[in-house]
Amino acid sequence: MTEIEDFGVTAYDPHERFFGSRYKQGGRTVYGLDFSVSELVTFLPKPDPDKPLDASDSQRRIYPLHAKQFGEYVETTPDWVAPALLLRGPSIFEFDRKIAQNTGTTQFGVIGVPKDSRAEIKIVDGQHRTLGFHMAWESLNAKIMTARANLARAKEDAMDAAVVSNLQAKLDGLVHRRTTLASERVSVQIVVTDDPRVARRIFVDINDNAKGITGSVRSRFDDRKVISRALDIVLNNNELLKGRVDLELDRITGGSPYLLGAKHVADMLRALTVGNGRIGKRLEEELDEQQIAYEFEAFSNGMVTAFPDLRAVQEGDLAPASLRASSLLGSSVILRGFAAAWYELREEEWEIDEITEAFANFAAGMQGPVYPDPKDTWFATGLFSASDNGVYSPNSRAQDFKQLTTTITEWASAAPKWKRIAQG
Repeated sequence: MTEIEDFGVTAYDPHERFFGSRYKQGGRTVYGLDFSVSELVTFLPKPDPDKPLDASDSQRRIYPLHAKQFGEYVETTPDWVAPALLLRGPSIFEFDRKIAQNTGTTQFGVIGVPKDSRAEIKIVDGQHRTLGFHMAWESLNAKIMTARANLARAKEDAMDAAVVSNLQAKLDGLVHRRTTLASERVSVQIVVTDDPRVARRIFVDINDNAKGITGSVRSRFDDRKVISRALDIVLNNNELLKGRVDLELDRITGGSPYLLGAKHVADMLRALTVGNGRIGKRLEEELDEQQIAYEFEAFSNGMVTAFPDLRAVQEGDLAPASLRASSLLGSSVILRGFAAAWYELREEEWEIDEITEAFANFAAGMQGPVYPDPKDTWFATGLFSASDNGVYSPNSRAQDFKQLTTTITEWASAAPKWKRIAQG
C-alpha cells in the first residue's frame, strides 16, 4: 500500500493548532497559549468601538483614545509589558497531549481551535489592549509602506547619498521593530464557558479584585520619565520632605502625618521645570534629573527661609496636620503654585535670594482658612471656593492654577497690603 506524502499544507486543516496548557481555575477549564503580536491580530478580530453593546456582551464600551495610547506604547517602547488577555469560548477546543509532561494539575499539549468557530471566542478582559495591538501593527505597516516609497523616490531622483542613507536607516528601524513584535509574545487565557453571564461575572470579579495604581506610585516607579528619576533623588535627600511624603496615596487628609504625596512632589518638580507647560518627548530627552533635583533643593531652601511655619515643619516643631489646620501652606496646590511662580521668576532671571526675599513678603498672609469675604486679599482673587467654614486650598482646575501662578508671580514683584478676614 502506497503511503500518502504529507506536504505540510495546513490550509485544509479545519483547526488552528497551538502549543499550550490546560488547567482548572475556579472549577472551569482554562487553556493557556501565547501569541506574537502579528499572530494575535490575525487570531483576534479588531474590536469595534462603534459597535453598539447588546445584552450578551461581557465587556464595557471601548474608549478609542485609551486603545490608541496603548498601541503607541507597544509600537514605540522596546521594553513594553502587557498582562495576559482573558478570553472565553464554548466547548469547541481539541486538546492533544502530545507532550507527556503532566504536573498533576496542569497538562501540556497541542490546542486545536476550529477555524469555523473562532468567531465564538470573545474577549472578557483586554479589549483595549487588543484594539491597541491592532492599531500598533497597522501603524507599523503603514509607516513601512511610506518609508519604502520615500526611499524608492529618493533613489529614482538621485538624491544626496546622506538623504538616501537616512531614509534607509528609518526603513530599517521600522522593519526591525515589526520583526521584533512578530517574535515577542503575549499570554492569552481562554476560559471555557457557554454562558455569557459567567463571562460577565468573571469580568466583575477581575475588576473588583484589581487595585488601581495611584499617581504617587506611578510617579515613583516610572523611571523612564525624568521627573520620576528626579523624584527619587529628592525623596531620599530633601530635609523638608524626608519622612513626610506618602509614597502610596495621592490624597492627603487633614490628620495625615504626611505633608505631601509623592504625586504632589512630582507635580512640583514639573512646575519648577516647565511652569504650566508640558514635558514633550524632545525635552524629556534633554532634561537632566540631577539639575531638576538641584533646583528643587534651591526652591525648598528658599521656601523654608521665607516661611517660618515650613521651617518649623522641617525641624520637627510643627506637625504637617497642624500646618494644614492653620495655614494655606498645608495645601499642595499652594505649594505647587509657588513652585510654578519660582520657575516664572527664574525665567525672568531673578536670583534665588531675590525670589526668597519676595516670597517672605507672603508669610503675613498665609494664615487659613479663606472666608468668603470680598475684602479678603486671597478670596478677592476668585481662586477660592465660597464656604461659610472657610477653605484652606485654592481650586486646582488647570485655568485656576494658571491664574494662581500669575497671581503669585505678580505679587512677588509688588507685594499686596494683606487684608485677611479672621472669620466669616
